[in-house]
Amino acid sequence: MMAIYKYIFSLVTFFILVTPLFSQDTEPEKEPWKITGIKAGMDIGRFSSYLFKPEQTSYAGSIDIGFNNKYYAVFEYGYSEINLEKDTYNYYSNGTFWKVGLDYNMLKKYPTDFLGVGFRFAQTSFEHFADDITISYGHWGNYTTSTPVVSHNAIWLEASLGVKGELFKNVYFGWSALIKVRVNGGKDSVFQPYDIPGFGNAANTINLGANYFIYYQIPFNRK
Repeated sequence: MMAIYKYIFSLVTFFILVTPLFSQDTEPEKEPWKITGIKAGMDIGRFSSYLFKPEQTSYAGSIDIGFNNKYYAVFEYGYSEINLEKDTYNYYSNGTFWKVGLDYNMLKKYPTDFLGVGFRFAQTSFEHFADDITISYGHWGNYTTSTPVVSHNAIWLEASLGVKGELFKNVYFGWSALIKVRVNGGKDSVFQPYDIPGFGNAANTINLGANYFIYYQIPFNRK
């Protein structure tokens, strides 16, 4: 139920940000090819894990370089940790992930804001293990064991639809809806990972998600 509320809030936020942007003129301004902005961002949506997924701690940041306020080269980097405690076992994992890709801005009249699509190539390296695994043998009592630390890599592709709007000078809020498709790794027939850093539920080949970012635009080539 909490996950449903989270995605309803995401959709409401999207439409609030997008609605005033569709009244723009469509005539583009011609300008020479140049770098028009550099933004550094932090994924504040990951702090919602404390409510929706308390066993997870994660952080992510991004850098994007804009060209003519139309095309953006994007690099993202993050860290994720799982500490899941159950009655019959404890599960732990941690790892880093990175994404690299491009965004395309469809706005024309207000090019410093963003409404567009993006594509990412993503990769993660992580490790996991479990301890205090309790197996009950009835009359013979309980047996406690653990697993060794196992390392994994995974690769996935990611497509996004998102918006960025300037809250005040050089500070932006951005939201994007994501679809992630795993193409390699992150599976184990003996000891299946619980979560893949940056990708999500390791049992799925396709995951949906949403990002909420706060950005600071470095004053560069900006009037």
